[in-house]
Amino acid sequence: MKIGVCAPPEKLPLLESLGYDYFEANFSWLAGLDEETYRKMTALVEASSLRAEAFNGFFPGGITLYSPNGNQDDILPEVEAYCEKGFARAAAWGGQVAVIGSGYVRGIPKSMTWEECDVQFSRVFAVCAKVAAKYGMRVTVEPLSRNECNYIHTVAEGAKIARAANHPAACMMVDFYHHWKNGEDLATLPDNADLLIHAHYARPVDRDAPYAENQADLQAVLEALKACPGIQRMSLECSYKPDFDTALVRARPLMEMFR
Repeated sequence: MKIGVCAPPEKLPLLESLGYDYFEANFSWLAGLDEETYRKMTALVEASSLRAEAFNGFFPGGITLYSPNGNQDDILPEVEAYCEKGFARAAAWGGQVAVIGSGYVRGIPKSMTWEECDVQFSRVFAVCAKVAAKYGMRVTVEPLSRNECNYIHTVAEGAKIARAANHPAACMMVDFYHHWKNGEDLATLPDNADLLIHAHYARPVDRDAPYAENQADLQAVLEALKACPGIQRMSLECSYKPDFDTALVRARPLMEMFR
C-alpha cells in the first residue's frame, strides 16, 4: 500500500524528503485555477518525483447537484463539464482516484428526502465516474461523520450509491476518522471490499496525525485493511499539530507498517 498526505504542491519537497509516496491535492481548487497559476503549480509537481495520485475536495461550493422536482436535465451537463476540466488536469498530475466528500454540496436539502437524494446523487456519481474513466481515473464516495454532513455516513450507504451508479469507475473509500466518529465497526469493511479502493487516516481522538501511542489503533486498522486488498493508497488527512512539518515527521515511521 502507498502512503500519502493531503497537501498542496508547495509541500512536495518535504513529503519527498520524508519518503511519502504521493500527495493528495484538492480537486475543486485545481479545476478552478487560472491558466497561469495552473502552469506554476504544474511546474512544482513536475520538479518532484511524487505525483497527485489522489484528490479530495471534489465539488466547489457554488455547484448544484439536486433538483426538488427530480429533473436534473440542466444539472448533469454542468457536472459533466466541470468534471471534464477537473479530471483533465488531475490526470496530468498523475491522478488515479478522486474522492467525493463535499459534505455541504451533497447534503440533503430541506425540500428533499434521503431517498430522493439517493436517486439523484447516484446519477451525479455516474456522470463523475464516466468522465473519470475517460481520463484513466476512478471516483469514490466518502462517508462523512454525522456532525459534518446529513447524508451518506456509513460505508454501506456510500456503497449503495456506487452500485446504483453502475460504472466500473464508481468506487468507495473509507476515512477512518469519520468511521470512528460514526461508531462503525471495522469488521464490516469487508462487506464492501469489492468497491473499496482508497482510505484516509487521522487520530480518532483529535484528528491529528498519529503518535506512537496510537499503535493499537493503527494495528486494528491494518488488520481491517488486510480484508480489503483493493485499497491501494491511504492518505493522512489530519489537523497536523503542532504544525504540518512536525506532524509529518512524527507520523512517517508509524505509517511504515502499512506498506
